[in-house]
Amino acid sequence: MRQQMIMETFHELTLTETKFHPLDDESGHEDPPPEDCWDFSVAVAGGPGVGKTVLIQSLLGFSENGQDSRAAFLHPNKPGGPLLYLHPSHPGLTFWELPLDDGPPEKWISEADLLLLVTDTQFTQAHVDLAHSALIQAKKLCLVRTKVDCDLHTLKRRMREDYSRVEVLSALRSVIQQPFNDSARKEALPLFLISGYEPSKLDAPALKAKVEETSRELGRALCLAQQGYEVIGYEEIAELQSALERGGISEMVRFIQSSLDSLLDTRFDLALMGGNPGFRHSVLNALRGLKDGEDGSAHGGNPENPIEYASLKYPKASLWDLPGMESLESQPKKYLESVHVSRYDVTLLFLTPWQEASSSYQSLVHELKKEGKKSVFIQDCDDHEVPPGPREDQVFVLSPVKLPGPEFHRFLGYLEKKLPSHKLRAFMLSLPNLSAEVIEKKKEALSQEVWKVALLSSLVASVPVPGVGIACDLTLLTARLDTYRQELGLDADSLANLSHKSGVPVPKLMLEIQSPAGKGVTRELVQKMLGSATGIGLEVAGVFLHRFPLLGPLATGGIAFHASYLVLSRCLEAMAEDAQRVLSRAQAHV
Repeated sequence: MRQQMIMETFHELTLTETKFHPLDDESGHEDPPPEDCWDFSVAVAGGPGVGKTVLIQSLLGFSENGQDSRAAFLHPNKPGGPLLYLHPSHPGLTFWELPLDDGPPEKWISEADLLLLVTDTQFTQAHVDLAHSALIQAKKLCLVRTKVDCDLHTLKRRMREDYSRVEVLSALRSVIQQPFNDSARKEALPLFLISGYEPSKLDAPALKAKVEETSRELGRALCLAQQGYEVIGYEEIAELQSALERGGISEMVRFIQSSLDSLLDTRFDLALMGGNPGFRHSVLNALRGLKDGEDGSAHGGNPENPIEYASLKYPKASLWDLPGMESLESQPKKYLESVHVSRYDVTLLFLTPWQEASSSYQSLVHELKKEGKKSVFIQDCDDHEVPPGPREDQVFVLSPVKLPGPEFHRFLGYLEKKLPSHKLRAFMLSLPNLSAEVIEKKKEALSQEVWKVALLSSLVASVPVPGVGIACDLTLLTARLDTYRQELGLDADSLANLSHKSGVPVPKLMLEIQSPAGKGVTRELVQKMLGSATGIGLEVAGVFLHRFPLLGPLATGGIAFHASYLVLSRCLEAMAEDAQRVLSRAQAHV
């Protein structure tokens, strides 16, 4: 009798207007990112109004009105499509909110690792069919019944003294699972009852544990150090969030465009002075990818005035050959004024073999520090052998025939620590492909902009890419990929120059280029790659995505960002590998 009352009462309940409160509030706590994590996608599917969004928020540890989840309650700029949510402490753990009102989302389910099937009443045949499809594809599946506190409240009021919480919950589980009773299945599908008011007494903690346990069991390894986790700073995230809230998508686009323009327009000026002019010019020429005596190379003695040598790789970088101090040796401040010290980001102070820095040099360094300028000592090694042993951090011993060499890479590492990221980027891109280490640092420098280009592409485009179904700025993506190709030395001019220096014919160098983008970038190729990227569906488009809760409500814009980021980052990685192989082939012939 009691069981029948429970079942009859349950079938009468209509709970679509009941507000579902978050399960708990952990928004004030932010775990530090782990060194290693996993890539795992959770699809949360259900009809409108069943509480999918708030369920995801609770699994992420966000409260409905918490600061971290403000963006999740903004109206999406494009209707339809899955919404993307990223876990705040597990960068590879991704949640996708999928609607059922436009038909079962088999495309996305097929690419999820775990499906949470959600309802706030009884599961229907549509749910059963979707579950069957997921199980056929060997997907993990959990049933989630939300707003159970309302059922309990109603049953307690109706049953009065006959009410037993344990029996009621047991009966509810039986009723809810009835549509999925299948004699072919040995075990019932796991069911989680979620209450807005009693999260610790029902199944919310168990559901959280189940998601994380399954993700650890089945997730793909994801290393933060390899994925550029620190590319996006928290300050930039806050500025993006502020721009979005201040002026919507248009303001956010203006902010990203301004930030990207600032990065791409960064100048870098390197000054070289003192020491043996011949050695100093050899270093200057090597940094421009020239040999001594080539057209355009530095030569001769000390100049009377600063001479600018533009980088041959990066139009906004220059190397400056400075005159000697001579009569102004005792007046370092006046000397620096005469050579316009304010324009230089770093000054290389050259010493002749085993020369100690003179008092005038020390005074010069002191004045440079007062001006907020960086300086290092470069010591000439006349016997062509760099002596072993430790040296001061700011002293680097170079041999003309050993460039680049370990000491040069130590010098690059020093600048990496001292320069702002945008200045370091400009310097690295100004260098020729001197070594495998330089190519790797170029790739890292270019990766700084990938998320901005991808986000800008997904936000500014209004027309879907043919055959892809998402809106991306094909012109922007094509132009940036072609720039990456040039920066990494895979364009025709760079290959011809390398062939001239190494003696390896261009066709043989081209054999080492294996990636499609490395061979040439076209709109058609980018369009094809975007289609492949969206087919990947629910994979995480890089570790830093979890820092973007604001992407969730961008709906299909989030998918477009995902696809654009994958295309840019994967092409950059592949072209860097191409550049490594091309350099190895050229060096093997020298």
